[in-house]
Amino acid sequence: MPRSFYALLVSQTSTNLGFALYTMAVIMHLYNETGSTTLSATVTLISVISRMISGILLPTISDRFKLSNLLIFSQLTQLVLLLGLFLLFLQELNTTILMLIFILLAFISFFNGFFSPIKSSIVKTIVKENLRVKANSLIASVDQTFLFAGWTFGGLLLALLGKQTILFITFCFILLSIVCLLFVKVNETSNIKSQEGLLCRLTAGWKYLFQHKGLRIIIAMDLMEAWVGTIWIGAVTLTFVKEALGKGEIWWGYINGAYYLGTILGGFMVYRLAELMQGRLTLFMLTGSVIFGLLTFAYGFVTNPYLALLLVLFMGPAYQIRDLAQETMFQNSTDEKTLTKILAAKSALVQCIFIFSIVGIGTLTDLIGVRLVYILSGGLLIFSSIFGFIHLQLQRKGISLETDKTKAL
Repeated sequence: MPRSFYALLVSQTSTNLGFALYTMAVIMHLYNETGSTTLSATVTLISVISRMISGILLPTISDRFKLSNLLIFSQLTQLVLLLGLFLLFLQELNTTILMLIFILLAFISFFNGFFSPIKSSIVKTIVKENLRVKANSLIASVDQTFLFAGWTFGGLLLALLGKQTILFITFCFILLSIVCLLFVKVNETSNIKSQEGLLCRLTAGWKYLFQHKGLRIIIAMDLMEAWVGTIWIGAVTLTFVKEALGKGEIWWGYINGAYYLGTILGGFMVYRLAELMQGRLTLFMLTGSVIFGLLTFAYGFVTNPYLALLLVLFMGPAYQIRDLAQETMFQNSTDEKTLTKILAAKSALVQCIFIFSIVGIGTLTDLIGVRLVYILSGGLLIFSSIFGFIHLQLQRKGISLETDKTKAL
C-alpha cells in the first residue's frame, strides 16, 4: 500500500473517533443541563438530517475542487465549529445558547458528511485495483476497532475528564486528521472547473446511479436494508433485550459490544480473503447479505441471551463482507469525480430512508411487538438478497462491477 493510503487511514480513524467522543459529550451536556431525553435524542436526528443534506449538495462542488483540498477544507471548518461549541459549553444554557448549539451541530455533521464519499474516491485513485478490497477492509477494521474503544470507554472518559476536556481531545483528533491529509498525494484525472449548470451537477450522481444496471439493483437492495436498519438503534435493541431476552441494560451493552467485535473480525476476515474475492465481488456481497438476513431472522425467535449474543457476533462478519464487497464494486463503476457524486447521492438516499424508518419501526414495534419486527426485518433482508441474486448473478448485471473499467491507475 502507498504511504498516502496509510495517511488517509489515520485521518479517517481520528475523525470518526473524534466524532464519536464529541457526540457523547454533547448528548451528556444537554441531558445534564436539561434532563430531557428528547433534546438529547435530537442530536442524532440533527446529525442524520445534516448528513442527508450534505449528500445532496456535495455533487455541486465536488468537481470544482481537488478532492483532497475539499476534504481538508471540511476538516478545517469542523475545527472552527468545535471551537465555537467549546465556548458555548462555558455559557449558562438558555434557549438562545441551545439553538446555537443545535446550529453548530448541524454544520459539523454537514461537513463531516463529506468525508466518507470523498475518502472512497481517494482510495480508488491511490490504491491499485487488485488491492482495493484489502484496502477497504483494512480501513474498516482499524476504524471499527477504535470506534469500539471510543463508544465503550467514552462514558468513562467523560466521567473522569469532563465534557470540555473531551471536546479538546476531539479538537486534537481533527487536527491530527488534517495533518495526515497533507500527506495524501492524489493524482486526480482533472482539476478543470466543471462548466455544467447547478442542476446538472446536482443530479449527475443520481442519474448515473439509476441508469447503471448493476448500481440500480444494489441501490434497491440498500433501500430495503436501510428501511430495517433502525432495528439496531438503541431504543429497539434495548426493548428486545428486556422483552424478548428478559435481561437488563448490562446485556444491552453486551449485544452492542458483540456486534462491534463481529465487524472488527469481519474486516480482518475480508482482508485475508481479499485475493479470493477479487473478481467474485458480486458472489461475496450476496453471500454476506443472505447470511446477515438469515441471522437477523433467527435472532427474532431467540429467547436464550447467550445464543442471541452469538448470532449478533456472527452478524458482524456477514455485514462486513457484504459492505466491503459493495464499496469496491462502487469504486469499480466509474472515475473518482463521478464516484464522489454517486456515493453522495447514495448517502443522501439512505439517510432519507433511515429518517422515515426511525418513526416507522418505532411505531411498528409498539403495534406488533419487537420480536415480530426482527422476524419481519430478517425476512425483508432475505428477500433483498434473493432479489440481488436474480438480477446481479443470474442476469449478470453485476459483471460490469467486478473489475475497474476506468483504468484510472
